[in-house]
Amino acid sequence: MDQGTSDSFVSQDYKSALQERLQARGLGLPEYRVAAETGPEHDKLFEVEVRVNGDLAATATGRSKKDAEQQAAQRALQAFA
Repeated sequence: MDQGTSDSFVSQDYKSALQERLQARGLGLPEYRVAAETGPEHDKLFEVEVRVNGDLAATATGRSKKDAEQQAAQRALQAFA
């Protein structure tokens, strides 16, 4: 139970960190969009894009929209390092 809470906090940090980094550089807020959903209802896989000022910054997939957004934010952070 603690591990799940810890993982959620760390994942949430990526989105917050990306937003802070973009704001520090005078860029717009990140926008997340589900680009694709694949698989059966009980086992979906979501592909999410994160865009900054309309430009694609990163994509990622996950078993939930939230997980995919967090992974996309982590990848975008690396792009804006």
